[in-house]
Parts: sequence; structure tokens; C-alpha cells
Amino acid sequence: MRDDLLDAQAAVDWAEAQFPAFRGRLDSWLRDNIDVLVEDLPPPATHNPIVAVEKSALPLAFNVEMGAYINTIRSGLDILATSLAHRYKIPRPDSAYFPVARSEDAFRRGDYKGHDFVKGLPDLQRRFIEALKPYDGGNKALWALHQLDIIRKHRRLVGVEMRPLRLSMAGRESLPPDFIPVHTATGWLRVNEKTVLGLIRKGADHEMKFIPHIAINEAGFVERKPIIATLYLFANLVTNIIKIFDET
Repeated sequence: MRDDLLDAQAAVDWAEAQFPAFRGRLDSWLRDNIDVLVEDLPPPATHNPIVAVEKSALPLAFNVEMGAYINTIRSGLDILATSLAHRYKIPRPDSAYFPVARSEDAFRRGDYKGHDFVKGLPDLQRRFIEALKPYDGGNKALWALHQLDIIRKHRRLVGVEMRPLRLSMAGRESLPPDFIPVHTATGWLRVNEKTVLGLIRKGADHEMKFIPHIAINEAGFVERKPIIATLYLFANLVTNIIKIFDET
């Protein structure tokens, strides 16, 4: 990789190196703090609800850590912009900002932060930026990364998502006929600090394996997606953008 891109890539590489340990802490918290219970209902009920219960609140440190990784990855793009500004002798390189506009129209009008940087690039490099469609409605992953880096300063990004990554009984991939899943917009029903996963026929004997995940709360492209998978998506996105300018 070209020397002037190493700092931008180092920001992404540092964040990505932390993900396995972060995943381990998330998984450990889920194992220790999520119970799955069958609540016995009196007759004439023929089925009992299966519920997932959180024993304690999600640590706020997870939100802090998630925000730090998002910020570092997004900063990799601004470091890239500064490096390219130095490379192509664009005025005020230390104030260069990688562009993400609020709409395609705003991008085409130059109504976004970083317009001077983009305008100062050689034609080929400017076309590379334009091809990324760095605006809402264009590059969904880039817009989500940009927005989450802003939103993280104002509200919590992550929470326990009781829609499981996997739900099985007796070790089988397919669910038995004794089980009736809850059908809602999310697939799972939240009631009084409990999440109803489904109903199991009274008297049925099944060993259930339930694996929840910790997800991003923010609506849009990343809503309800597991946070580790989302972080890897963002890291790969920025790495691929940096590589574009390593080859030109």
C-alpha cells in the first residue's frame, strides 16, 4: 500500500483488531444474562409461552465501545481525504473531509462538507468519489456509517435484540410441530420486560437452544443487525475505498 494511505488504513485495522475480543464480551454477557423460560398457563390453555428474560440491563460500556469503533472507522475516511489533499496539493489539506451528502441533489449541487476537497481532486479521482454515491439514497452502508458516527453522540446505539440468531429444539435445525412461533412485525413479541418467542404445547418435552444477539437500535440500513457483523461491514467498506486510491 502507498505510504500516504497507511495512516487511514491503520485506523481501520486497529478497530478491526478489537472486534474478536468485543464479540467475546458480548457473547459472555448474553450467556450470563438471558434466561429462556416456559411459563405454565392454567387450563383451558393448551400451550405455554416460551419467554426470554434479561436478568440485568445491557452495560453502557458496550455503547461506548461500539461508538468508538464507528468513529475510528469513519475517521479513516477523513484521514484518507487529508492524505489525498496532500498528494494532489489541494489547499488547506488538514481541513479536508471525506464527503457524505444528505441527498443526491445536494451532492450534485456541492452542498456538503468536503466539497472543496472533491473539487480539487484530479478528474479521475473525483470520478472515483462520485461513483461511490456518497449520499443518502446512494451508498447505503456509507450513509449508515456516517449517520451512526453522528447519532452515537446523542443516543444509545445498541440493545439486546431478542429476535434470535438461532432457535432450535433437541438440537434439530427445524422446529417441531409442538412449537408455534409468534408472528409480529419483528417475529417476536415484547411484553412486560419479557420477549415471547412462541408457544409450546403443554406436556411437550423439548430441549430448546436460543441464541439472541445484541443489535443496533437505529432505524434504517443497520436496524436490528448484529453489531459485530455491522462493524465488519463498515471496516470492509472503508478498506475497499482506501484501496481504490492505492491503485491510482
